[in-house]
Amino acid sequence: MAAALDWNDIQHFVILVEQETLTAAAEALDVQHSTVSRRVAQLEAALGLRLFDRIGKRYLLTEDGERLYAHARELAKDVKVLQHLACEQRQAVAEVAITAPPVVLQALLLPHLPLLYARVPRVRLLLQSSAEVRNLHQRQADIALRLLRPQAPDLVVRRLRSLRFGFYADSGYLRRSARADWQFLTLSTQNPLSRWAQEMIGSGAVALACNDFALIKQGVCAGLGIGFLPADSVQAADGLQPVALQGTAPQVHEETLYLVMHEDVRRSPAVRAVADFLVEVLAQEA
Repeated sequence: MAAALDWNDIQHFVILVEQETLTAAAEALDVQHSTVSRRVAQLEAALGLRLFDRIGKRYLLTEDGERLYAHARELAKDVKVLQHLACEQRQAVAEVAITAPPVVLQALLLPHLPLLYARVPRVRLLLQSSAEVRNLHQRQADIALRLLRPQAPDLVVRRLRSLRFGFYADSGYLRRSARADWQFLTLSTQNPLSRWAQEMIGSGAVALACNDFALIKQGVCAGLGIGFLPADSVQAADGLQPVALQGTAPQVHEETLYLVMHEDVRRSPAVRAVADFLVEVLAQEA
């Protein structure tokens, strides 16, 4: 072996395998792509092995690289857990990062935060508005609340509750607008939820499409039209009422909310305490 192994070289190797290009790996690690290239070259020199085949901009594992990657990935997990535990022991306040879609943060999580801080006083939450799961693998978040069940084997998934979605309008808008003149406010995203909404709207005119339920709700309250909203975001004081687009009963679409964690972070007392609290306050409403 030409040189001693450097943990940072192994970390860069693992991320490059997962991202496949220098640019994507550098973005994930928040470094220059030349740093990733240098680190991987150092690791290959230390091991005396060629780990990648370069095909265009993609880095694909050689047979030697394939054999070493599984061990390097487990080492990376163990080092991250060690760093996380050591950080908790150094700090008086433990940080727990939670990532969730905006509507889940606003309508479900925020109302429970006073009780959470009363129950778990030595914790600081970092809330991230996101619907992606990959930030769990990259350790950018400790806990994720998701509307789609992840399939990765190294993730721990707990079903929490159902979320209901439907169409709502201001009563004044319904009084002054004929059925044929209804305009709609809906999602601009492409997922099962938005596709169901579009099926309900059919050929109706869309006045506003965006990826933010809060903006849709503001538009509905302003009388712009009939909006697609989560039931949990609609309060009695808003003066909105559910609308039937087909038949006489308002249509309701249900999605399941899941709590997701990487299996390694369960060793953290702070993460485990926050996760247990979320299960308690959200699953009981299922």
